[in-house]
Amino acid sequence: MTTTARPAHTLTGQQVRLLGQIAAESTIRTIAADPELPWGPSAVDAAVKELLTATGTRTAPQLVAWGAAYRLITDTAQPCAALCAGIRLPRRLDRVLVGWVGRRTAPEISADFDVTAATVCGYGRGLRAWLGVRTQIQASIAAVLASLVRLSDIDPAWPAEPLHHAEPRGQAA
Repeated sequence: MTTTARPAHTLTGQQVRLLGQIAAESTIRTIAADPELPWGPSAVDAAVKELLTATGTRTAPQLVAWGAAYRLITDTAQPCAALCAGIRLPRRLDRVLVGWVGRRTAPEISADFDVTAATVCGYGRGLRAWLGVRTQIQASIAAVLASLVRLSDIDPAWPAEPLHHAEPRGQAA
């Protein structure tokens, strides 16, 4: 199978560190207290928005999936069942997961399914239970690392194959 190489990322070391903090679901206070990061509490939101722009991502779940695809994030913050055993998701849960890693917000996913936001919230709870994670952030990381989504689900310019079938991404800056 031929794969398409993705360019190396161009993030700074501080942006990679911030990405790791987001993947660990750190609070603004924790991020601001990180001695390797230059932002005070009032500047963290702007730094996160800049990181979303730099990566071409739109949501935090997509951002951490992007980071996992580049192998900047290599594990979930908590142990995760999806990384230990091959699981196969029901179609509806799979579609929610693809939505999370692919720029879709909760209202957009709700519109995609033509169901209420509460129903999508229930799907999300079910999906997190199947994956053995607590949050969308952990689910997005696990989805990439466990090859439950295709790289093209994160970025349409990437190949329609899971991470483990793709060429290695660029190294950290």
